[in-house]
Order: sequence, then structure tokens, then C-alpha cells
Amino acid sequence: IMQQERITQQHVEIMVEVPVPMIQEEIVHVPKIMQQERITQQPVEIMVEVPVPMIQEEIVHVPMIMQQPRHRHIEVEMIVDVHVPHTQEEIVHVPKIIQQERITQQHVEMMVEVPVPMVQEQIVHVPKILQQERITQQPVEIIVEVPVPMTQEEIVHVPKII
Repeated sequence: IMQQERITQQHVEIMVEVPVPMIQEEIVHVPKIMQQERITQQPVEIMVEVPVPMIQEEIVHVPMIMQQPRHRHIEVEMIVDVHVPHTQEEIVHVPKIIQQERITQQHVEMMVEVPVPMVQEQIVHVPKILQQERITQQPVEIIVEVPVPMTQEEIVHVPKII
């Protein structure tokens, strides 16, 4: 029997770190300037002249006729002045109302807000995006089979010759 050294195979794991480039992105919100329309109300005072019909009254004295009783007893011829009522006509002018259209001009003062375009500057600080190369190490497992010489022990029976 021969004694030989026994050789065995062993699995070997080697850890190799391989750098992988990575990019990081960031979302930046920038405010937007919006224009708004303003509506204002302004009260307006208007004075209007309105024609008013006017009636003028006049007092007119109209004589009144009254009858008086007469007594006759004897026929006597007499000349007597008897008051005989006289009627006198008078022309009275009654005003007639005529509507007239009157055009009046009135000054109305209104204040109106007129938007004036204005340029307004504003400094906005926007972060600058820099690209950086980042080196990160990620463990990678590589299985490498390394052939190892192997010897096998064998027992050989040799017959003895006598």
C-alpha cells in the first residue's frame, strides 16, 4: 500500500466590487405668475330736471241776477230808474298745459380704473443642477471554477508468487 497525499477540490468565492455609474434627478417647482382682471364698481349720481305742469288760478267775479218782487197797486205813470242787471262778458284765458320735450345736458363724472401694463422684475433663485459622478460599490458574486489536480488512491492487489 502506498501512501499518497490526498488532494481535494474546494469552491472559492471571490468578491469583486464593480463601480456602477448612477444619476440622481431632482424635480424643481418654479412658481408661475398669473395676471388677474379686477372689476370695480363706481356709483354715479345723475340729476335730471323734470317739467312739472303748473296751473294758475284766477278768481273771476260774475254778477248774479236776482229777481225782486214788484208790487203794483195803482197805475201811475212814473218814470223811475230801475236798475236793470247788465251782463258783461269777459274773455278769460285759461292756460293750456302743453308738454314739451326738454333736452338737458348733464356732466357726469366717472372714475374708471384703466390697467396700465407694468414690467416688474423679480429675481428667482433656481437651483443649479450639477451632474456628479457617484461611485457606488455593489457586491458582485462571481463563481470561478478552478481545476485542482486530483489524485485517486487505488489499492491494487498483487498476487504473490512463491
